[in-house]
Amino acid sequence: MKKYELIIENEACWGCKACEAACMQEYHFKARYLRLGEEGALEHGAPNFMYKINVCKQCADPICVTACPERAISKKENDLGLVYHDKEKCNGCNAATGKSNEDKQETSPCKFNCPAKNNVQGFVTLAGRGRFEDALEIIKETNPFPSICGRVCHHPCESECNRRDIDQAVSIRDLERFIADQDLQSNRRRLPSVQKQRQEKIAVIGSGPAGMSCAYYLARDGYPVTIFEKAPVLGGMLVQGIPAYRLPREVVAAEIRLLADMGVTMQAGVEIGRAETIAGLRSKGFQAFFLAVGTQKCLTPGIQGENLPGVYAGLDYLKKINLGEKVPLGKNAAIIGGGNTALDAVRSARRLGADNAFILYRRGLEEMPANPEEVAECRAEGVAIQTLTQPVRFIEKGGRVQAVECVRMRLAEPDSSGRPKPEPIKGSEFTIPVDAVINALGQEADWACLTPECACTLTDEGGTLKVEPRTLQTSEPDLFAGGDAIRGPRTVVEAIADGREAAVSIRRYIEGEHLWKGRERRYRKIVQSFVEHYDRAQRALACDLDPKERIENFTEVQKGLEKHIAVQEGLRCLSCGMSCSQSCPHEAVTFDEKSGTAAKCNLCYERVENGLYPACADNVCLAHCVYFGDPVEIRKIIDQKRSKRQALY
Repeated sequence: MKKYELIIENEACWGCKACEAACMQEYHFKARYLRLGEEGALEHGAPNFMYKINVCKQCADPICVTACPERAISKKENDLGLVYHDKEKCNGCNAATGKSNEDKQETSPCKFNCPAKNNVQGFVTLAGRGRFEDALEIIKETNPFPSICGRVCHHPCESECNRRDIDQAVSIRDLERFIADQDLQSNRRRLPSVQKQRQEKIAVIGSGPAGMSCAYYLARDGYPVTIFEKAPVLGGMLVQGIPAYRLPREVVAAEIRLLADMGVTMQAGVEIGRAETIAGLRSKGFQAFFLAVGTQKCLTPGIQGENLPGVYAGLDYLKKINLGEKVPLGKNAAIIGGGNTALDAVRSARRLGADNAFILYRRGLEEMPANPEEVAECRAEGVAIQTLTQPVRFIEKGGRVQAVECVRMRLAEPDSSGRPKPEPIKGSEFTIPVDAVINALGQEADWACLTPECACTLTDEGGTLKVEPRTLQTSEPDLFAGGDAIRGPRTVVEAIADGREAAVSIRRYIEGEHLWKGRERRYRKIVQSFVEHYDRAQRALACDLDPKERIENFTEVQKGLEKHIAVQEGLRCLSCGMSCSQSCPHEAVTFDEKSGTAAKCNLCYERVENGLYPACADNVCLAHCVYFGDPVEIRKIIDQKRSKRQALY
């Protein structure tokens, strides 16, 4: 099938709007004036103002077709292969005609608040129609591992859901898990279509969520990818740091098998910087690298007795037990810290025999950085959380820790973190007898992989690697980094998002393209919701195992939704924006407030079917910058014109 495309040479545009005047289908061009340099390095000699027009790119595999809940967008099975929008079928995703205005075409708040920018409305709406396979395809455009995020994501999308104005937020994370589990449980899992195989080898260092995500998207683009993992098992922090009762090992193993089926090579037990170096990999033909080493080094409290036998670092403890090693804690174990690592450690300790495993935290319960859900589950399992308590030294007896000396704290004015600053109360010291202590005070990256020949620089705070924030490129052009390695200990979904963005940058680097031009999309959140059109409906909640039952083992605590409940929950979505516009990577779909439907260029379908050009490309442009035809030939013409302009200036 020959590909036809309508291409606007924006750099040559005068802003005369003749294309708009010629438009025959009442399509509202996605256009705006730009100042020179606003969206990247424009060529020298371009006007100070440009009129940028964005039209449908006629994608070979258009995600908007899948995203549309009304099947109003289709791929025409003819010589054009046109991505066609049928206004008769479109309902603007339940837009309220005359009320939505421009707000409808902005970003739904759930997507706005998602670090991976998932088209949440798209997959939730499709789930409400029972179209789970289509919903999965929508998710995997931006998140290749919904089975993982559907279990451990902190779901900031739900905190912004407009449904809260009626009753409660849509259970987005539970729906994501349900959709993913349908695929996991099928006889034949969905494999993405892999593009033509390329020759340029890419190395990914680290097999956690950032590394796996980068490998997924590079493999999908046809690149041969090799993942190098220092640990003896693959999965990074997904298997070493997160307990199985939150993320079952078979779920991670299934996603690793998916990568293998896509052609990704994975090597465990290989420490870059020792057994192998980046310089050595370069000599073996690797042309780009993604550093996804996470944060492996545990921070210490810096107090007397922290090196005593029986005192463990939080992440080190989790790594040992998650890899099958037995760590004797006794009955009384103090876990110091208030983050997710501390909560994972204390809940794991309870399951492994420390009946009196408890938390010591120097601030109040409301200031704990751990997810509120994790705190609630911890308390449901009978774990004591002793707040406003600061350990000051560990006391030894018989060559092992025997007690923790603590001081009571009070909260003062907020510090640099924005939380109330804890201050010790004079004369409030007391002692707690313990059999073991776990310090869960945070982690930082281990940069042993950066051998002396690497010129990459670390930031001052937390020992993270300095990168260009839009492209994740380091000071060495072929080295990119993401996840906790550049942010410090954060979340799985942020790491996955970094992996995807790094894959885009690596592809552009290999192909010699501009790394960040056109990628700095500005998302604006929809603020108007149509709550008056909806009745109250109870939010679906996944059931948990009974606390008395679950503290005896590492069986997954949370159960998934049932199918009919998932459909009902999908129907609770308010359709704040339009699924098609939120799925389009080119912003080529707009909202027509007059009709309350989507508007997308259909290339003057009837004219082109009869051998004519689209109206805007039919020699009406005064600057001669609107083209129609074979995109390869068009770009050759544009490149020739650019060369002539550059020669003049």
